[in-house]
Amino acid sequence: MKQIFKKNQIIITTLAVMIAIAGYLNYSGKLFGETKTGTTEANAELANKELLDISEDDVENSSGEIASTDSEVEGTPGEAVLTNSSAESTVAQAKVSREQVRAENKETLQSIIDNTSISEEEKQDAIAQMVKLTELSEQEMAIETLMASKGFSEAVVNLTEDSADIVVDAAELTDANRAQIEDIVTRKTEIAPENIVITPIHE
Repeated sequence: MKQIFKKNQIIITTLAVMIAIAGYLNYSGKLFGETKTGTTEANAELANKELLDISEDDVENSSGEIASTDSEVEGTPGEAVLTNSSAESTVAQAKVSREQVRAENKETLQSIIDNTSISEEEKQDAIAQMVKLTELSEQEMAIETLMASKGFSEAVVNLTEDSADIVVDAAELTDANRAQIEDIVTRKTEIAPENIVITPIHE
């Protein structure tokens, strides 16, 4: 009887110890699990905070860069480009018109030269005019090239036998500028300075 009671007592004690160990292990597991979870959540919050801080910094930097870029773009640079483009277009159109008129004049003179029903004297006159037109074209190109070397890159020169009309892309021309252009023209032609008209264009 005592042996049975002893066995039962050992079994009960063993079961109690096992239950206590299991309870402890279960409690420890929950405790560690909660700590781990809490640590994970804390780490996640820190990471999110860092990401938010970086995003805010990036936004501030980006907005600052955008603001500085806008300030550089706005204002007179765009207007200056439009103005230069307009002036260059005017000069280019003047050159095209000049060449068209010259081409028409040369065509007319050539038809006179090729006409067999006109006198030799009229043909010689047409030939002389053709030579003069060619000479004027060469002088115009030479003057425009020299003017470009002096800083007047956008200019058109229109010559006749005794006059010169010059259009220059410039806001204004000083007396020194005008004297410089007149010197170029008189060196390349026999046109007198008083017959040289210089017109600055800058809209």
